Amino acid sequence: MKGYGQFCPVAKTAEIFAQRWTPLVVRELCFGPRRFTEIHSGVPLMSRALLVQRLMELEEAGVVATEPLAQGKLYRLTPAGEQLSGIVCLMSEWGQRHGQGRIAHEELDPTLLMWGMRRQIATSELPARDIVLRLEFRGIPRAHAARRYWWMILRRTDVEVCLKDPGAEVDVVLSADLEAFVRVWLGRKGLSDAMAEGEIALSGAPAKVAELKRVLRLRDAPDLRVLSFRPAA
Repeated sequence: MKGYGQFCPVAKTAEIFAQRWTPLVVRELCFGPRRFTEIHSGVPLMSRALLVQRLMELEEAGVVATEPLAQGKLYRLTPAGEQLSGIVCLMSEWGQRHGQGRIAHEELDPTLLMWGMRRQIATSELPARDIVLRLEFRGIPRAHAARRYWWMILRRTDVEVCLKDPGAEVDVVLSADLEAFVRVWLGRKGLSDAMAEGEIALSGAPAKVAELKRVLRLRDAPDLRVLSFRPAA
């Protein structure tokens, strides 16, 4: 790990946390223990070799601990690593307020959106029965054209994301321009305006649509979404 040659605490923190990709790796671990493949799903453009290197560096710095499994390892933040969650939240809030104008069309990745949605759904707030959502996106960058249709099964034990029809009865269909839905998901635009402008449509029984809006926290008016982390298992 490259150093700054200073004893300053800011420099020492930056030596560990401010390397390329490291904040995003820590972000993934803030949601609880993760297997290597789960971490990589949150940073798909990062090479697996570099992820291995960053995890080793974080472990050497006392930020990450590992637990052996029958196959592979489970990575979790140490108490020192958990304290970095405050920095990650501050970065998220700053980016929401000052960095969203920098989003380029080619950065609109439906896979990352679905992964981000999945990890921020509070399963404890879901009803006893499953909720099945089908998502149909348009305006997708060419590189992700094959990932237009998605299914999400929301249940108290887990949230399952599928690229193929799981065969379950669909409760709600969400059809949306990808960029518009990203803006609504981030809380930068209200759902009501996006629906009135034809950018997003929700179809299904009114009670189920209302329930889905509640569990996904899709607000009718703009309300910047604050990054929150579920307690580690």
